[in-house]
Amino acid sequence: MKFLKKITKAIYRKYHAYKESTYQIINNNSDEWVYICYIAQVFYHLDDTQYLDSHQNKREAIVIANTFHKLGYNVYIQEFSSNKKIPNLNFTIIFGIESNFYKACKRFPQAKKIYYATGAYFKHQNKQIYDMTNYINSTYKSNLTYKRLVKPHKSIEIADSILQIGSNFTISTYPEQYQSKISLIHQSTQINSQSQIKKYAKENEYFYMGSGGNALKGLVLLIEYFHQHPELYLNIVGPIENDFYNTLKNQIGNNIKIWGFLNVNSPQFSQIIKRCNFIIYPSGSEGIPGAVINSMKKGLIPIVTPWAAFNEINNYGFLLEKWDIESINKGIKWSQSLSIETIEKLSKDCQTYVNQNYNITNFEKEFNQYIQAVLKK
Repeated sequence: MKFLKKITKAIYRKYHAYKESTYQIINNNSDEWVYICYIAQVFYHLDDTQYLDSHQNKREAIVIANTFHKLGYNVYIQEFSSNKKIPNLNFTIIFGIESNFYKACKRFPQAKKIYYATGAYFKHQNKQIYDMTNYINSTYKSNLTYKRLVKPHKSIEIADSILQIGSNFTISTYPEQYQSKISLIHQSTQINSQSQIKKYAKENEYFYMGSGGNALKGLVLLIEYFHQHPELYLNIVGPIENDFYNTLKNQIGNNIKIWGFLNVNSPQFSQIIKRCNFIIYPSGSEGIPGAVINSMKKGLIPIVTPWAAFNEINNYGFLLEKWDIESINKGIKWSQSLSIETIEKLSKDCQTYVNQNYNITNFEKEFNQYIQAVLKK
């Protein structure tokens, strides 16, 4: 009976922790503690491949926690948006994202504070959301709400160091006085490794993939452009918000196919990729989009804005000058000017570049090196 009660209590504690979005990895109670405010629920889905494949940050969250654990720390992980009180464990390292990052830093001022920047500076992102949504509302006399706004915070001011997913373009969105704190890291991809080089797609259709926030992702420009060019074909993968669709539905002709969310490792996703040579992604604010590097891993050539680009973009694709139709037109014209041989070479180069740089093994290596370097300061 006592054993049964013990098991029941253990199950209750685990369930309660899951509901509260926390998880602990303990070496020894006497070891120092690290507080991570990022993704906690992933640790309750470690055997769920479909869940882990839904976004590259799932496996990266596991790597982050395990790295601190291997370095000899006890690790307390809390969902970044959780309202649960931060425990009094005398943390010596605070790592993660807002809003709990700032709360933890204020509570434990002597801890080493490492901010994990997964996107552009919040003031840049919010301005882009306002501008790009206002463009749609004024053009189509609609009333779209502002989606994916970031609540103002002082994480970069309080942080000792900033680890940034992104590029030099991403760093440039931050105030100059804080840019010296920032170090870049290559994120991973969740698409399975490709052993076969993608063949040239005779259909030469175009590809777009994005998550929520259709206005911020620049999807309106693509719909407008392809509406004006019915001879071209656009595949859209990812969720479409109802108000966005209702506003733009009259611009969506037979040459624009909306597929909705697809698993990037599914046969249907691969079949769509086979008909395309280019991914076009005119986003207004990102780090480096997983949509872009996952598509490159499949052999697509990127046509992207600076906010969706990596540092070496000019070696592998086309950088859109501005967020407007004319820039989209230049990118499309560039893609149509390339020979089959050039497209095949760029496609192969894109696959090789992503396979070598954007994988979970490389992420783990770079993260380990970064943390050890920060701890030595």
